[in-house]
Amino acid sequence: MGCDGINIKDHIEKMNHNRKNNKSNKSYIRKGSYEYKSNIKLYNENNYDFNDNFKKYDSETERDVSVGFKNKSLNIFTLVNQRYEDSLQKKQDNNMLLLSQENPGKKGKKKKKKNLRKKLEELKKREEDLKKEEKIIQEKENKFKEFKEKHSKEKLEFDEKKKLFNIEKEEKEKSLNKREKELKQREEKLKIEEEKYTRKNKPILIGLNNIGATCYMNASLQCLSNTKKLTEYFLTNYEDNRNKIMSHQYYKLIKHLWNEENNNISYSPNSFKEVLSKENPLFAGIAANDAKDLINFLIERLHQELNIALKNNSVDNYNQIDQTNEAAVFNDFTKDFNTNFNSPISRCFYGILETKSQCQGCKIITYNFQVYSFLEFPLQQVNQYYFNNGKRPLLTNDGKNPDVDLYECFEYNRKIDLMTGDNQMYCNQCNKLCDSLYSTILYSGPNYLIINLNRGKGAVYECKVNFPNQLNIFNYLVYKTEISTYELYAVICHLGPSSMNGHFVAYCRNRIDGKWYLYNDAFVTPCTKKYQYNDGMPYILFYRALRSN
Repeated sequence: MGCDGINIKDHIEKMNHNRKNNKSNKSYIRKGSYEYKSNIKLYNENNYDFNDNFKKYDSETERDVSVGFKNKSLNIFTLVNQRYEDSLQKKQDNNMLLLSQENPGKKGKKKKKKNLRKKLEELKKREEDLKKEEKIIQEKENKFKEFKEKHSKEKLEFDEKKKLFNIEKEEKEKSLNKREKELKQREEKLKIEEEKYTRKNKPILIGLNNIGATCYMNASLQCLSNTKKLTEYFLTNYEDNRNKIMSHQYYKLIKHLWNEENNNISYSPNSFKEVLSKENPLFAGIAANDAKDLINFLIERLHQELNIALKNNSVDNYNQIDQTNEAAVFNDFTKDFNTNFNSPISRCFYGILETKSQCQGCKIITYNFQVYSFLEFPLQQVNQYYFNNGKRPLLTNDGKNPDVDLYECFEYNRKIDLMTGDNQMYCNQCNKLCDSLYSTILYSGPNYLIINLNRGKGAVYECKVNFPNQLNIFNYLVYKTEISTYELYAVICHLGPSSMNGHFVAYCRNRIDGKWYLYNDAFVTPCTKKYQYNDGMPYILFYRALRSN
């Protein structure tokens, strides 16, 4: 028994009874769910804590009771009841909160339904998205199949092409091997041909011995022998005929000058000189002569002997009747020219000159055409002509004759002269000799152009002549043909005080190797510098057309 008549044990039994009732409150929780079991565990744990606390409470109450009995002023019942009810209320509130959170009731079910509906909608959307993805995947698979089929076809085609390529490659390799063999054979042949070619293209340099003042003849013959087309004709196409005296002698000379076995050995042209002296007494004996006269005679005589035309007229006596119609005169001339001139000489050296004369009485112009094989420019008269026109002094400050340019000679050649006094010309219209204006014009050029720079028969007219290595006479031709540009290939130079007293040498471009050599009688030496022929006094120039007919 406690104070105030309260039985403490009875009170404790009531508390345990209430605790059992609290355990029976678990019956309203829905059985079978996972949440229920978990909450029961929590609830039991809380009760376990409560029992522990109650045990502590019992010990404390007993202590307090013992203290109360000592003090006799403390109300034990009210103290125990308050503590117990406070702790019990707290535990019940906690348990109810837990149970209310885990057991939603009707409102919780509605929320769950809503959540389930949302989840179903999300699942439906997900299914639709999956279907769309399936369609996309199916399309990609179809495309991949198509691509695979195409790829397989392309692969088959590629394999076929590869087979064809391999076959072609094998064929090409075989053909290349054949070509290589053929090329090797050709290389061997070319080597042999090169050896032959070097032998052939090795320059043949044979001088001519001076047999008594024959330097004019030696220089002239060396220049003509390096005239390529003429020499090739005599070496390949000429049919030897002893009745053609000069042609036969010239053929023998050319054959000797271009014989490899005679290379670098001088030759004495005795037989040629004997026949030349018989055919033209001007060249008889041992007297000096002019190279211009020899070249002019030799060209004319060779043409006469080698001409295969119906008629056989010389250049000197070939003139047409003067007429006033230029075109008609030229047509008649060309017809007669074609029937009278057909020889290797005419094809090489002959060009056409046109002359015009105008009577000062009736003013009628007459035209005439003639053949030329030689152009002659008198240097002293050329300088005098330009002095008279006020274009240069007669002498330089050093007292020397001024230089002459070759193009100035062509200008001088086509000047108009007034023919008066003893030089009057006969006019068919007036039937008498009349004063006339006379001019000479180059109508067409030959394949090989020979120019004589006439320095006079007495004392040599000493002046420097500027002449180009490549000559263009297009502006001086009436008939503008392809033959207008020429290249220098030989020069005869004169050394001495007069044309009849001095020495002739030749500078020639060898027809085989194209290099320049000095031909001084028996001695042939290569030129040591460019344009070495300018060191002498150029007398006769030889040009070849770059494009020939």
